Amino acid sequence: MTRRPSFDLATEPWISVLDHDGAQLQVGLRQALRDAHLIADLALPYPAAYGALYRVLAALVFRITGLDQPPFGEDWYRRRNKLFATPFSPGAIESYFTAHAEGFDLYGDRGFFQDPRLRTDCKKTSGINKLAFGRAAGSARPWFADKHGDDGQKPLASAEAAVHLLMQAYYGAGGTVTTRRHGNLNTQAGCPAAPLRGTVGFHPLGPDLRTTLLAHLTAPTAYAHGRPDRAPWEHAEHTDPTLPVPAPSGPVSLLVGRMRHAILLVPGPDASTAEDATISWGARTPADKPKPGYFVEPFPDPYLSYGYSKTGMPSTPVDADGGRHLFRDLDVLLNAPESRGPAAGPHPRTRPAVLHACDHLPDAVIDTLRLRVVGVDQDRSQTVDRQWWTSTTPPLLVHSAQRDPQAAELIEQAVREADASAWKLNKALAAAFADRPKDKTAPKRREARVARHYWPRADTAFWRLFDGDDLSQAQAAMRRAALDAFDDITAGMARSLSACRRVAEARALLPLPRKNTDDA
Repeated sequence: MTRRPSFDLATEPWISVLDHDGAQLQVGLRQALRDAHLIADLALPYPAAYGALYRVLAALVFRITGLDQPPFGEDWYRRRNKLFATPFSPGAIESYFTAHAEGFDLYGDRGFFQDPRLRTDCKKTSGINKLAFGRAAGSARPWFADKHGDDGQKPLASAEAAVHLLMQAYYGAGGTVTTRRHGNLNTQAGCPAAPLRGTVGFHPLGPDLRTTLLAHLTAPTAYAHGRPDRAPWEHAEHTDPTLPVPAPSGPVSLLVGRMRHAILLVPGPDASTAEDATISWGARTPADKPKPGYFVEPFPDPYLSYGYSKTGMPSTPVDADGGRHLFRDLDVLLNAPESRGPAAGPHPRTRPAVLHACDHLPDAVIDTLRLRVVGVDQDRSQTVDRQWWTSTTPPLLVHSAQRDPQAAELIEQAVREADASAWKLNKALAAAFADRPKDKTAPKRREARVARHYWPRADTAFWRLFDGDDLSQAQAAMRRAALDAFDDITAGMARSLSACRRVAEARALLPLPRKNTDDA
């Protein structure tokens, strides 16, 4: 009997990390956890890889620390906080990976994050290019990789294939996939998009990987009952792909058990490469799909922000927007909507659950905690990738409303001032261009000008004030940013006396900067 090639993700070096000296290393899952206190940060090649791997590593930390088990509530936070003082238990790590060794083999009979049933369910493979983000596959054009076509299916190194496997599982497109026959269902259509597609995630970032991963954990609450809380690599049974994705039954299945695609890799002769792949549907869209605006997410992802439905409940995840500056969302990231004062008004977004959990961290930890934003701007219904990015804030979470209400209020006021100045700038521009033919595209053109000329200025002004601990001057700074943007946009209009008069009258609609907010 021919032995199947093996690539053990627990031991093979496939995850890029940085040590505290800035050197880049390659580690497996076992070493990443064992040496987490010695690792400064992940150093992954794609922004989407951070969103996927953080969830996998957090699920593993739940297991090796026992924090997936009761007691919960305040006792859970006390148990979690004690773990910041010591490395993760080597014995617990070895025991866990030994018990589930087969599940971490990329090319094993079970296949890490894969469905071996595709070997018989699908008559054809999808091609390795379908797995790799950035390569052309079918009618999709290449995005940020070299030129590829369906006739140039170059193998992927197994370490790289593992990263693309996770990115497809979390961020892959829905719709038409490779035809699969399972039971009485034979189709290539109807695959839902991956659970994180088109979203922006907010991840606490500590001075070392151990701190980062512990800060990623959220206290388990109520989940669906009747099934064990398992990760895909912990069991050989697979869910029925003709049904919708089952509800998570605990913190681990919430992080790694909501996959909607079925994927299977084909290794090269020595397991150093993946030569082919099949991607098909692993779950079906519910028949009674809710109307937009009414869908309620019963088990929100802890790192996402959600919009509210018309019933006042968390609805769908907020879309990633590559043109939206991070500081515009700090009011809700640092202050839960339900705790905002009546003067602030309702906020259209929820605060990510992980930030609630961070409010319970020890002072010495939260003082150093930054925020890594992972944005993957994609079309959720089509194979369209617009922009991927990561950004990292300075130590920020110490200024949450629970920890530092005065700073949180100043930040919230600064965000409101920025929004107010943007609104007034839009109105002033409408007045300045009033003589031009009116059409339906005029508002969009004004918004584009505001996005290009005002928001970068406002962003720079905010962080300058934040770094200088001078956010009380936010009103003057945002008003100045709006005036400068207006002058830039209208600089080419002074071609006649009437145009100059109209621009001057429109500029007068913008309030002048004052020395401080008390003078406004």
